[in-house]
Amino acid sequence: MSRKLALLVGAAVVGAAASPAAAQDAAARGATVSEVVVTAQRLEQNLQQVPVAVTAVGGEELQSRKLNDLNQIQLVAPSFQTTTDNAFSLRGIGSNIFLPTVDSSVGVMVDDVSLGVPLFQSNGVFNDIARIEVLRGPQGLLFGRNASAGLLSVVTNRPRLRETSGALGLEYANRDTADGGDFGAVVRGTLNLPVGENAALRINVLGSHQDPIAKAIVTAPAGSHIDQTQKRVAGRVKYLWEPSDATSLYAVADYSRERGVGGIWDRTLRTLGAGTYAAALNRIGATPGPENLRYGIDSASGNFRSVDTYGVSLSVSHELSPELTLSSITAWRRYDLQLNLDTDYSTNNLFNTNRNGSNNRQFTEELRLAFDFDRIDGQVGLYYFGSVNNGHTQLFANFGSGIPNFFGGDFDSRNTVDSAAAFGQVNFHVTEALTLIAGARVTRDKVKVRIAQDFGTYVNGPGLYGPRGNFRFAESHTDLSYKVGGQYQFTPDVMGYLTYATGYKGPAYPQNLGSTAFNPYIAPETVKAVEGGVRSTVLDGRLRLNVAGFYNKFSDFQTQTYDPVAALFRLANAGGVRSQGVEIDAVARPTEFLTINFGASLIDTEFTDFVTTCYPGQTAAQGCVAGQFQAKGLAPANAPKFTTTLQALYDIPVGANTLTVEGNWFHRSGVNFSPNGDPGTKLGDVDIFGASLTYRFNERYRVSVFCKNCADKHVPSFLSHVTADALAILQSWNFNSVRTIGASLDVEF
Repeated sequence: MSRKLALLVGAAVVGAAASPAAAQDAAARGATVSEVVVTAQRLEQNLQQVPVAVTAVGGEELQSRKLNDLNQIQLVAPSFQTTTDNAFSLRGIGSNIFLPTVDSSVGVMVDDVSLGVPLFQSNGVFNDIARIEVLRGPQGLLFGRNASAGLLSVVTNRPRLRETSGALGLEYANRDTADGGDFGAVVRGTLNLPVGENAALRINVLGSHQDPIAKAIVTAPAGSHIDQTQKRVAGRVKYLWEPSDATSLYAVADYSRERGVGGIWDRTLRTLGAGTYAAALNRIGATPGPENLRYGIDSASGNFRSVDTYGVSLSVSHELSPELTLSSITAWRRYDLQLNLDTDYSTNNLFNTNRNGSNNRQFTEELRLAFDFDRIDGQVGLYYFGSVNNGHTQLFANFGSGIPNFFGGDFDSRNTVDSAAAFGQVNFHVTEALTLIAGARVTRDKVKVRIAQDFGTYVNGPGLYGPRGNFRFAESHTDLSYKVGGQYQFTPDVMGYLTYATGYKGPAYPQNLGSTAFNPYIAPETVKAVEGGVRSTVLDGRLRLNVAGFYNKFSDFQTQTYDPVAALFRLANAGGVRSQGVEIDAVARPTEFLTINFGASLIDTEFTDFVTTCYPGQTAAQGCVAGQFQAKGLAPANAPKFTTTLQALYDIPVGANTLTVEGNWFHRSGVNFSPNGDPGTKLGDVDIFGASLTYRFNERYRVSVFCKNCADKHVPSFLSHVTADALAILQSWNFNSVRTIGASLDVEF
């Protein structure tokens, strides 16, 4: 692995290590990497001065590679991985929890507002993005809460004072999907308007229409709600007022309407188990396998997904003095979800009803005081997060018996979270070169749940969620996390840093109670993390090379595992997880016209203690004892050992205009989507290639043609067992899973 990593680093910077004379000539012609500004410490800094492992992806790179949502960021940030249902991971660590009441170990923040539950995190298509910062390692000290593995910080473009401008973008895509639908289109619009001398308004609108990846053969009764095509409309209004040089007010209101299951719940059978599905799949022309893009729907309850998300935020900043700045960020968000899935994915009446209705609202408030004195700077603050989630679920299955409500379950739940924290970080500049860092955060969490479950009538005994009844649980927890370290500027172009930090992710409750034999409380997740790195800009500014090494030790890791007996995923704490590795980020400009972006991660992640359920068919010789298995030594779900990304762009002057030729490559080693080493959910190495041609003219127009996943490798985003047949394997598809060929037009005015 180490040799492989070294070879890839060499390939990424080929041509950059030219002779000193060539380097000076390139510098004279302006062939230097551009400076990147990030807010990885909640203030604007040059990336090369920040003692945090961070990958910054600018709006221009998102545009050149046609990356449209957070699920696609893994193609440019190798330590970041994503699966189905907004499950994110960094450095091999991700909760892999598909519940709206449990935060991800990887936090998400948009314009300084922390998003809690996963449904808020990745549904929207990118629009008017300034940059995305992927911060690796625990980040809860300065960024809200529950970012024990890392953070994605999305920064959109602010309104521009005294400027009237706008932009319109059109994108068309054609995918190699199953017959019957391969169309995709995105329309984006931005308008910036001055409001007097000291204020401005910026309006974003977006529409998206995407045919599903998999073809659904529908035999459901007429009038059933079947909605496969993914349709999105969204709007955001941003208002900036700066009455003086010392004061600013920034208000944002947004709304998103999403319909359809395409790209989210596109699922087909990869393998058959005991033959339950064989006849039904033959009837619809579906052949189970890695290339299968057909499934069936016969549910009278329909197959649909409907989500509305909206929110408002207000950021106020005032400079009390040249040394002190006080700021407040207040935000409120809500979503409403309705869905039903035919969860046997066939035209057999096996498990036709998986109905869910839920809504979530959250309120956050952050008060922050930043200070900057002669040799000491930093910030202190207070933070509050409160959320309420109301959920209702009904499951009905016949398993081919023909008996209505033969098997099933139901619950109504109300989960409440109240979290308050005080935090601070101080940077002491001992000398011009040496800076010492110290910070701490005290967090007080209170979680509650109210459950009413399994009051329905089921022929085959009690409901699958466990005991019938009404239940209430509540728990509180206080945590102290901290960070210490230092950074040293060896030369103006080389900086090194070393930090030790602890991280924290708050406790939680599930939405249902599986048994009265145990408390469903999920204990907090904590981590101890050591990180060191070197940031350098060398070869007369033609190469930016950043390297980070880390060791993370997690305790009470919050995860989810599949229980084949109950045919459900359940929430659990793993005793421990260890993650260690090396990461590289590099940008090279060998010539004025050629830019190369490279990233690589070599990561070893494994459970140090995790007693979980056995996978279907696991024997005693394979470690299964009374349905339980010690997964010590296995990697968590979706934790590749090696990942790399490579992009090259070559600008060709055409008179006063420019033609850019771009190519990219993403490689990921094999992963298992189950934490218990299930051989059925293992996926091998993945290689994805992309390319584009972009022509810019008149400084206002940009026309592109592109392909993503050009070799048409069918890459599922997730593998799991099917509820109606524990031995069959289901594969999920997203919009990265197949080849996409398209064109786009962008106009600025």
